[in-house]
Amino acid sequence: MGRSPVPPAGPRRGGPAGGAGHSDAPPLFHRVMDASLTEVRQALIDLRARFDGRVDSDALGRLELVLAEILNNIALHGAGTGESAAAARQGSVTVHLSVTSHGGGLACAVIDDGAPLPAECLVPADRMPAPEIAAMNAGGFGWYIIRDLTQSLFYFREDTRNVLCFHIPGPSAGRGGQVRAGVG
Repeated sequence: MGRSPVPPAGPRRGGPAGGAGHSDAPPLFHRVMDASLTEVRQALIDLRARFDGRVDSDALGRLELVLAEILNNIALHGAGTGESAAAARQGSVTVHLSVTSHGGGLACAVIDDGAPLPAECLVPADRMPAPEIAAMNAGGFGWYIIRDLTQSLFYFREDTRNVLCFHIPGPSAGRGGQVRAGVG
């Protein structure tokens, strides 16, 4: 006689907190995932399902665009070299994504154990050079997009983890922010 599988208590690795589609669930999305393009795509799909119809559609669209830039960069460049090489040898980079909605918009934290964010990403927006035309074909606009669509953008490195936090304003608030670098 076989045993029935026991459902996990709380959200499973990779599952949205509270479950998508539950109207009585808290306004929270949390995901722990490997930094792969497939996992990023699924997280963005699940995030939309979680908040669609619950938050301003423009704010949700801006959040998706910002998170696509951030998470794809982690998936593509997070293994890096140097101190993160140990993480790459032990397996893939792990990302913790948390998003909560509130009266002023959406608050987000992205934590990963990949390579440190390059210093050029931390240059204040008013001192950033315009992206080169050649870079535009392969991207190059990521940090411009992120800075333009967020507020209270803050990054720091703590031990072997990157912590990036930001706010996506709701319809009544303005947009655009500076990145602040902290010391962890």
